[in-house]
Amino acid sequence: MKSIYHVLIAEDDAFMRKILRQTLKDDFEVTTTENAIEALSWMEAGNPVDIILSDIQMPHMDGKDLLGMLRASPRFHKLPIIILSSFSDSDTRIKFFNLGADDYIVKPFNPNEVKAKILSVLRRTEANTGLSSSHS
Repeated sequence: MKSIYHVLIAEDDAFMRKILRQTLKDDFEVTTTENAIEALSWMEAGNPVDIILSDIQMPHMDGKDLLGMLRASPRFHKLPIIILSSFSDSDTRIKFFNLGADDYIVKPFNPNEVKAKILSVLRRTEANTGLSSSHS
C-alpha cells in the first residue's frame, strides 16, 4: 500500500483550489490545475495520479468531457474521479454516476468530508485492484 497518494484537482475557482490544497496537503501530494485541459496535459506528461477531483463547470473543457475522455482512455479508464459541483439535483448526480464518477460532492462542502471521501474511494479502488499496483 502506498504511503502517500497523489490527488489531482481540476477546478477553475482559485479560492476552491486553495481550500482543497490546504485541507489535503498534510495527507496527500496535491496538484491543482485550472481546468480539465491542464489536468489531462499534466497526466499525459507521465505524472502519477491516484485520484482526480473535478469541477463540472470549467472553461475550455468541462468536467463531463474530462470524465468521458478518462473513461474512454485505455491508460486512465480505471482512475478514480470525484466530481465537485454546485449542482445538487439528483438528475445531475445520477448522470455523472452513470458516466463513471466514483463519487459526487455538492458545493459548498466540508473540506474534511472531501478528505474522508477521497480515502474511502481509494480504499475501494485498492481493494478492487488487489496488488496490481505493485506488479512491475
